[in-house]
Amino acid sequence: MSQDTIDLLKVLAATAIVFAIGTLTMLYVIYLLAQYGADLPMVGSLPLTAPPEMVPLLADGRLFSTLAAVLVTATGLALIIASNTVDMALLITAKAVAVVITALLGFVGGHMIYLQLTEKTAFVLSPLTPAFIALAAFLVLSTLLSVPSLRRLGNLRFVAAIALVLIGPMLLVWL
Repeated sequence: MSQDTIDLLKVLAATAIVFAIGTLTMLYVIYLLAQYGADLPMVGSLPLTAPPEMVPLLADGRLFSTLAAVLVTATGLALIIASNTVDMALLITAKAVAVVITALLGFVGGHMIYLQLTEKTAFVLSPLTPAFIALAAFLVLSTLLSVPSLRRLGNLRFVAAIALVLIGPMLLVWL
């Protein structure tokens, strides 16, 4: 495993932890404000137990599969041309989407912990399966299938480019 991959995994772990703790803290502050300051303006309208709007978004993998399909197609096109700027843009995009998905998962994790501690609600991770699959896909796209990694194939990169351009639209059907 390269140092870039290890650094990315560290960032993802830190992001998940920070967003889970941040969400948990935010929800407890809302809870305390509702308990002891409910007559304050705007405090009464803060949602305490409503499910987060992110869970349906994370359970619907169309957004992430569309981004993955476009990234795969763009990676294929980038392999045909020689542009360090495009290579870095695609690599940064793949890593950034992985971090955003991890932040959303951290938020949901913090909310689930809050609901477990306050209402004894069971942890249900099955709706988040598409988000975990998308996270794995973007990790692969930012490491093994990144443009810099595929450029090392030499002239075989053109074959990989054609394959990626063809596979990209098919991902929309498969995912």
